[in-house]
Amino acid sequence: MDQKTEFVFAGAPDSNSAPLLDKLTEVDPRVRLVNDYPANLVPALREGRVDVALIPTAHFLMNSDLKMLPGLGVAADGPVRSVLLKCNKRMGQIKTVERDPASATSNALAEILLRRYFKQKIEMVDVGADRAPDAVVMIGDRALCSEPAPEGDIDLGEAWQKWTDLPFVFSVWAVRSDFAQIDEATDIAHRAFAAGFRAMESIAERFAEERGRDLLFWLDYLDGAIHYLLGKDDMEGIAQFEKHLASLKD
Repeated sequence: MDQKTEFVFAGAPDSNSAPLLDKLTEVDPRVRLVNDYPANLVPALREGRVDVALIPTAHFLMNSDLKMLPGLGVAADGPVRSVLLKCNKRMGQIKTVERDPASATSNALAEILLRRYFKQKIEMVDVGADRAPDAVVMIGDRALCSEPAPEGDIDLGEAWQKWTDLPFVFSVWAVRSDFAQIDEATDIAHRAFAAGFRAMESIAERFAEERGRDLLFWLDYLDGAIHYLLGKDDMEGIAQFEKHLASLKD
């Protein structure tokens, strides 16, 4: 088999992806990195415009023609701090919840938790609905650096862990199921994360300069709230999420 001359990896530019993405082009000169919004990554992957993409877990589970690179993802075992339900009304009064257009995973997680864990009857609405929502799903660095909502924030990673006693995996590395170089891509991804982990402090410094807050704020998030090496409990968390995701269609 001819050696592949280029590997096109893709991911979103949020801080929690940086330890996985930042060193890809350094560990293998064949890597080209594409930054794009999560919603655009799955079509790019399925259409062959990229080889490997860091995609929201819900998108991975909803596309049976994709395969996961083993052992890596973006996960939290407890408070994640960057995936929040911003509450404009108290729990028990929340009827409408605005989706975050950037993440099907977090929207589904919010709906599952509200219906199954908090036992609320809610309607999920898109941005721009006729009336102000009772709560809003907010993700990423925007959520991480936001001020609390009028009736407080619910950390969806924390709520999931309390309900299931499992971590939640927010995104995974995925390839098409017919991608021939999965072992090589997996090796590149793991070497890039090892280098990214060693550079965690410089990554945190960069985001402190770009987005505010201090170094410890970002280190506590990137090397505390988030973990990247996926184990047995993380895979069980994915399986539980898949089960509950399917139940939303019932």
